[in-house]
Amino acid sequence: MMADIRMRVLGHPWERTTVSTDAGSREELFIALFLRAMETVPELLALPGDLEAYTVRWDGEEVSIFHPDVEQAIFRAQPDAEGSAQGGAPVGTRPPELWREERGHGFYPAPEVLAEIPALWATVLEPHEHRVVGLRYYSAEGEWYVVEVDDASGRAYGWSCLGGDLSQGGWGLIDLPALESLGPDDDPSQLVVRDLDFTPDAAASVLPKGRPHDSCGDADCPVCPPDFMTAYVARLRGVIAEHGFAIQPVLGDESSAAYCYTIGLHESLGCEFVMAGLDVRVMQGLLHSLIERFAGSSGPVDGEALDGVLANGFQLLMRPVTSLEPFSMLRAVYGQEIAVPYWQAVWPDSAGIFPTDASCSLSPGTQPLL
Repeated sequence: MMADIRMRVLGHPWERTTVSTDAGSREELFIALFLRAMETVPELLALPGDLEAYTVRWDGEEVSIFHPDVEQAIFRAQPDAEGSAQGGAPVGTRPPELWREERGHGFYPAPEVLAEIPALWATVLEPHEHRVVGLRYYSAEGEWYVVEVDDASGRAYGWSCLGGDLSQGGWGLIDLPALESLGPDDDPSQLVVRDLDFTPDAAASVLPKGRPHDSCGDADCPVCPPDFMTAYVARLRGVIAEHGFAIQPVLGDESSAAYCYTIGLHESLGCEFVMAGLDVRVMQGLLHSLIERFAGSSGPVDGEALDGVLANGFQLLMRPVTSLEPFSMLRAVYGQEIAVPYWQAVWPDSAGIFPTDASCSLSPGTQPLL
């Protein structure tokens, strides 16, 4: 299903586009258009990147987005019911080719090929890796992959990389007429050339290997290459399905103590456990002991002291955790809105005194109370 949209970005005239709406609601579509504008329009690129600073206002079917540093709306979008009514952006005309003879073929493909490539803005609701790359250009200086194009002006959107450092590549506007006009300076390798052997396919399949990529977040997606986080979350879910819980270690450094926490235990016990300040292998073993201790019970009680878990007669103190912020992998597995109780198992100093007591000899950073 396609939708005709009118939109206006700060400092620019109204622009029209036709966008596929199969993947989301109108609200999602308008926000996606705004996010695209944030990465491609110079006036918006100059604004701070903190999205929480922006205000979104809905007036019927029109959205307006404001920033406190700008007096007027920086982005507006609305359905274009009339299709060709007032105030559209002027249609650009791309300049004629300059280096056709040197290339030995046209910089642009045949009109029927261009017609198969979506117009600018048309795929904003699709994950980057799912978008179909229709054209590839290359030179000694870089490579460019086109997923959307405005045939009249030659403006395009896609992935590009200058030089050989793939980590510097990214998605954004591609000015095809500017690329076409780059002169060879007696070095034909400097010409930007269309790849005549390129076959259109999903970005995940044709963009260079080894680049940073944007997974859609679905661990079972048949299109996206499995990134580390997606694959890791999938492994955690597999461990939880098999064992009922997983234990996530977080290594410490000079400024923070290591800690380990459970993920998934709340499905059977109603809560999760965490320990901090010891070697991660020791904490993993102690968490396993805690899980065995509370299996089949109603869970810990605030201030409960446990015997028989630590050696040499030392006790563990159970206390509720006040914030879920340290448990990022819990949110990765269960979603950002997950809210489950965590209990910290606190260990004492050499005199058996816990950090909850002011007389404890442990420094505050040795075992932070979460």
